[in-house]
Amino acid sequence: MKPTEILAGACDPGRQVTVMASAGTGKTWLLVTRLLRLLLSGARPGSILAITFTEKAAAEMRERLDTRLAGLLGLDDAALDAALEGLGMEATPTIRQRARGLYEALLLAPEPVRISTFHAFCHDLLRRFPVEAGIAADFEILKEEGLLRQEAMDALLAEASRSPKGEIADSIIALIDHTGGHEAMLAALEAFLDRRGDWRALTATARDPVAYASRLLREQLGLDELSDPLEALADWLPADELGEYARLLARHRTQTNERLVTVLARLDDASLPSEERLATLHSVLLTKEGSPRKQKPSNARAKAMGEAGQERFLALHERLSERLVELIDRRLRIATHAACRHWYRVGQALLDIYERLKQERRLLDFDDLEWQACRLLEDPEHGPWVQFRLDERIAHLLVDEFQDTNPTQWRLLSPLLDEMAATRGGNEARSVFLVGDTKQSIYRFRRANPALFEAAADWIDDRLDGQRYPLVQSWRSAPAIVDCVNRVFGQGGAAGTLPDFASHDTHLAGLHGRVEILPLIRADDGPAPVAPRSTFRDPLAEPRRDATDKRQRREARLIAQRIQALLDEGRPVGPAGEARAIRPADIMILVRRRAHVHEIERALLQEG
Repeated sequence: MKPTEILAGACDPGRQVTVMASAGTGKTWLLVTRLLRLLLSGARPGSILAITFTEKAAAEMRERLDTRLAGLLGLDDAALDAALEGLGMEATPTIRQRARGLYEALLLAPEPVRISTFHAFCHDLLRRFPVEAGIAADFEILKEEGLLRQEAMDALLAEASRSPKGEIADSIIALIDHTGGHEAMLAALEAFLDRRGDWRALTATARDPVAYASRLLREQLGLDELSDPLEALADWLPADELGEYARLLARHRTQTNERLVTVLARLDDASLPSEERLATLHSVLLTKEGSPRKQKPSNARAKAMGEAGQERFLALHERLSERLVELIDRRLRIATHAACRHWYRVGQALLDIYERLKQERRLLDFDDLEWQACRLLEDPEHGPWVQFRLDERIAHLLVDEFQDTNPTQWRLLSPLLDEMAATRGGNEARSVFLVGDTKQSIYRFRRANPALFEAAADWIDDRLDGQRYPLVQSWRSAPAIVDCVNRVFGQGGAAGTLPDFASHDTHLAGLHGRVEILPLIRADDGPAPVAPRSTFRDPLAEPRRDATDKRQRREARLIAQRIQALLDEGRPVGPAGEARAIRPADIMILVRRRAHVHEIERALLQEG
């Protein structure tokens, strides 16, 4: 599809549109152009709601809209006609007059175009309907959760200490055992608070959230009952089959087989604990990784056991090893269920305390804003009224960075979209515009789910006769970079991971570029494990053994040396005809997390 066709279709206020916009393709420009087209087509400023994910992005969108509106004021007819044509509009006298007066009209409008974040939208909604939402009308936003979280954690542990034989205390102790220590247990509870939005959504209608979630998990794990299968070990691996297996093994006398027969003989001891029986069977039938040991037909084994004996031995080995794998897997699933049940119980108790502390102080955190707004819109008693009032105000909905939408935010938007679908063809035009790129979903830690973008696009296609437009022509990447993206997602190992992937292109055909993949630092180049000591080290006679993983350091040096080489050779950068030698200010280093940034900084300093 040509860029002019994309512009004409995606910015048409009469179309319901989903735009798959890759990085650097002018997504924000397209979104602001859609806003301009809506205003120039006569849409009321107050009927437009544009939602993005950060205050910075919202401020940039407002600034761009104001700048472009102000720019239309001083243009002569020829320049204005060209600008309108660039927006995909015909320059009629009415449109010219509206374009020149639009900036002033927007400044004087009783309700301006609303460009906000999800949190700001929810905050405004709850301020308007606090009684219906069941919250304090004078609530304040909790911006720093750390101190309140710690207070809730201290209160939970204090409560458990007062009732050391209670359910919460028992679950805390079990959680410490499952996670491997007190600090790990606290980290698990912090993670529960981090994902409280998911927990609320899962258990919102349950009278007993812990029992409900535990039952769901049990179904997902395929556990019909929770007794330890080790108690019925003889049913899983019958003694007569194990005895026959050992006798066949003894007929093929090799050093390994004799050792295995000796190990299996331990099972004759009736006093051997069940866990040791399991370990014995694991050492005979399975590898250290837990997969069945490979046993293949061989002439030597057939000669020792006989053809029928070898066939029986291989069948027994396959059956017994598979049963043992199933038993171990079932035990792991039961242990997972038990650990999660304790996590649910303690996490719910912590969440109750945390919520009570916020309620006492009339506080809402950012998760609360989304959740309470979602509950308000879905409430069977008050929801229809609130939706009706919103519908009076919102006729045009635009959502930026849709790939970072989480399930709660999608539930927030669904009633608005349902209302738009139900009132299509009314007195006022309605429109929906979504833009995003699944490759750029970076907020998984905030529960973002890029699959929702595809689900929303399908919904708009089905319910609103929507249309999809790809925006794949970059304004900032060199052809080499774009070609790399096409190879990775179109032909390489990631091919097929993005079902709607469209081949990318660039406007900067003459820009120098290069993609270079540095060699990986091999895992076996890491530090040797330090054996535990039985005595204290004498620091005067024996130096400390360095257990630091030097792979990050070596990788940082490799990066610094490559940068120095680029500077030394004067690698050209810039478009053809304007190329110059690369400078340090042209270079950016991107890392996944800041944990090892100091190693890169040190390496850069060492290279000067």
